[in-house]
Amino acid sequence: MTDTVALPDYLKPLRDALIASRRSRQPIPASGLPEPRDDADAYAVQRAVADEFGWFAAKPTAWKVGAASRTATPNAAPLPARGVHASPATFARGSFNRILIEGEVAFRLCAPLAADVPADDTAISAAIGELVVTIEVIDPRYANFEATSPRLRLADQGLHGALVVGSGIPWRGSLPWDTLVAIVRRDGEVQRETRGGHPLGNLLFMLPWLARHAAQRGLPLGAGDVVTAGTWTGVYEAGPGRTIDVQFPGVGRASARFE
Repeated sequence: MTDTVALPDYLKPLRDALIASRRSRQPIPASGLPEPRDDADAYAVQRAVADEFGWFAAKPTAWKVGAASRTATPNAAPLPARGVHASPATFARGSFNRILIEGEVAFRLCAPLAADVPADDTAISAAIGELVVTIEVIDPRYANFEATSPRLRLADQGLHGALVVGSGIPWRGSLPWDTLVAIVRRDGEVQRETRGGHPLGNLLFMLPWLARHAAQRGLPLGAGDVVTAGTWTGVYEAGPGRTIDVQFPGVGRASARFE
């Protein structure tokens, strides 16, 4: 991983707290922790934690990306390979602080996505092979993550816990984003159903930004990489002893069992 930004001294207590939380699998209070002053400092914390665990000695093959709005600068986190699972996935009891899931769709690339790719759907689509259904497990290190700032969340790998990659369809260059249906089932019973549930509409617009962001960190996007692009279902708390299925009819489904 390219060392693009040194960790500022004021953020070392945050880095150390996040590392300790991951090792102990115990949440930490966010009160009293220093907050990153900007996104660059939040990414420096991401990198420092990743370096401690050696997550990206090899280039990551999965990313999460999101944005507060279509005009806001997106944010992202590379995902450790140990937390990326093919569907159906089973997680042992105690794997997470909390079992919060998001139903998402992701792009699987069939070719490298260059840092200078234009913001043009045709150019972007040329690097996409599939659209696949994913379940992201949100596993905050902060005890009361709902009250934390966006930059504290970003520093914590965007609160990422695991990614389950399910089935999908070949990418044909477009999708009816406004009418796409997402269904969350718990132990076979429908818990949530949304139509056009992603607030950002056509999600391709985030990929050129991510291509530049990844390349700047020495982690360029390549063929086979999966980019998951935010929740269509909101955040749903699953709880232990449950099986969660996420289905996007006409696209695919993913399943995760939490012991």
